[in-house]
Amino acid sequence: MKKIFFFIMFLLGSCDNEENEKLKNKLFGEPDLSSSHNQIITLYTNNSYDLFINYNTPCGYNKLKFEFDLGNVLLITQPSKNSTSGKIKIRLNSKISGKGIFKIILTDNCDQNTDLSFQISVQESLGYDGLLANYDFSNNAEDKSGNGNNAEVYGAVLTKDRKGNDNAAYKFDGVDDYIIISKEFFNIGNENYTISGWFFIDEIKNQNQNILNVTPSFGLSLDWNKTDNPFVVSFSLNNNPEIESWNIASSIGVLGSVGEKKWHHFLVSKNKNTWSLYIDGVGNSFYFNSNPIDNYFGISLGKKSSLESNSNYFKGKLDDFYFFDRLLNQNEIKYLMEN
Repeated sequence: MKKIFFFIMFLLGSCDNEENEKLKNKLFGEPDLSSSHNQIITLYTNNSYDLFINYNTPCGYNKLKFEFDLGNVLLITQPSKNSTSGKIKIRLNSKISGKGIFKIILTDNCDQNTDLSFQISVQESLGYDGLLANYDFSNNAEDKSGNGNNAEVYGAVLTKDRKGNDNAAYKFDGVDDYIIISKEFFNIGNENYTISGWFFIDEIKNQNQNILNVTPSFGLSLDWNKTDNPFVVSFSLNNNPEIESWNIASSIGVLGSVGEKKWHHFLVSKNKNTWSLYIDGVGNSFYFNSNPIDNYFGISLGKKSSLESNSNYFKGKLDDFYFFDRLLNQNEIKYLMEN
């Protein structure tokens, strides 16, 4: 094989430029770059994005060049010198928002070039002002906000998240599994707040499955398939969690395409006396005259903490819970839904 290669290079070296080009075209096909990624890519500031590029170089790989004016490019997987095919992993990162072009230029051993371009839109990512707690459930239930609102896990086990990452979400058996944040960090009477998270229901027919509530339970609750409002995600409100009733709102539901074996995003927000609930970006807002007590409470995930005999256990998976003491803008909500 080496003799053939040296013989070819000898032939190329003995020809003038025009003959050289003709001979190269006969001996080797042109290089090629391809990718399964969309040609229009949305990035978020300070968040990396990985691209996978396939290359085919009959004359052998020589070098790569990148053009990207919105940020940095890191070559994760370096192609082997003289290789004729393979996969390249590239990581993009930007600190500024805007629109631009990312271009990859490959040169083979015959000095033949090929390129592949992507239209890049960089948007502002999530602003962490007002972040009270964040649980990404990567390997544990610690609060990643740095505020020390760590959770305790009872029975729930780590599992794959919606992107296929191992040990990055928690699975609940619907019998006695739950997670609790004992520290009282969340004020249900605050003028503004936002809660965001992801859920995956294993059995949609099981009634009264609790996704989230404050402790004690009767203050703010988010549930699936309540008896009085079946097959929807609903929220309930009470002005004082010490009283076991829902005297502001009971099982206010939002119709959505919630089904088994699929991850869904929820967002609950409060703007003075207006509460909003959105499932996968579809929802509504509701105005109530009364307002909950101005006090801080802990959080329970996967069961109602006040009801020992009938705790409304959740069967499925939960992931990526964010608690803010403010409202989020549209770009921030889009970021939470897409990342």
